[in-house]
Amino acid sequence: MTVSISITLDDDLGAELNTAVGGGNQSAVVAEAIREYLDRRAVAAAAVWHASLTGDDAAAFAEFNAEW
Repeated sequence: MTVSISITLDDDLGAELNTAVGGGNQSAVVAEAIREYLDRRAVAAAAVWHASLTGDDAAAFAEFNAEW
């Protein structure tokens, strides 16, 4: 699946992006930043969910983690 996102950068952020990529692929840098942001959100959501487990679910999760 492909998703298209249109992003408009303010002048300061645009200048910082230009400096960061040094003439390289700006789209790739922005795409990587979005991936990292979404990964962090997924990890945070998983941590909240894991913390909410109780009873048998919490025990099963603890047992699974003990193997790591």
